[in-house]
Amino acid sequence: MRIAVEASHQLGVKEVVSGVELLIVGLAALFGSAITAIAGLGGGILLLSVLLQFLDPLEAIPVHAVIQLASNSSRGLILRRDVDWGVVGRFSLLLLPAGIMGLLVAGAFPVDVGRVFIAVFALALVWWPQGLAKLSSYLGGGRRSFIPLGAIAGFLNIPFGVTGPAIAPVFRRELPIRTAMVATFAMAQTFGHLAKIVLFAGDGFAYGNQLGLVTVGVASVLVGTWCGTRVLKRLSEVFFGHLFRVVLTVITLRVLLVAIFD
Repeated sequence: MRIAVEASHQLGVKEVVSGVELLIVGLAALFGSAITAIAGLGGGILLLSVLLQFLDPLEAIPVHAVIQLASNSSRGLILRRDVDWGVVGRFSLLLLPAGIMGLLVAGAFPVDVGRVFIAVFALALVWWPQGLAKLSSYLGGGRRSFIPLGAIAGFLNIPFGVTGPAIAPVFRRELPIRTAMVATFAMAQTFGHLAKIVLFAGDGFAYGNQLGLVTVGVASVLVGTWCGTRVLKRLSEVFFGHLFRVVLTVITLRVLLVAIFD
């Protein structure tokens, strides 16, 4: 089933060529990648919300994946000494097969409903530690929980584009040191975005049609990541914990408000 190709034929492939639009996307990518490097999350959903102003969802999601691949991989590379590769390996194990399943059913999901669910789920996890502990135990407990977590993320990544807010609290629980959490989450997300890119390419999505947008986005996230990681290294663990909660709460509330009132 050629979902991306069918959507392009039905809705028309729109190239983002306006200088104003490129500037807006570039600023969102820069600011978002800096936020993510400092707080551990938040930039991806900000960037996707901007891309959706100019592109159809099944075009915005693969473009977002390419830009976020650069953002997360550069952050992981800068913080490579803090990456927990055992966690990354477990999380990545089922990303591709789960993503294939997500691609097959992508058109059947009401996107706004799915994102509301992800936002509510994320809020519950970050403000209800007992629930997070229960979720971890249901998924197998400890580091074993990252295998089913990766499968869930891989499946939901295709129709909804962003699952970071829902899975980040699990990484935060298992990786309490701020640099380890940010670095490991970045590399896990790198493989998640790579799986999306491969699946959409196999489904026929033409990335070359959005080359200008991708170039601006990638350049912007590299600058934002470099700036953000320098700030991260100066934060205390306590302040990072508070910042993580605040950023996650703000972005999930924004998702809810947009879904309800848009």
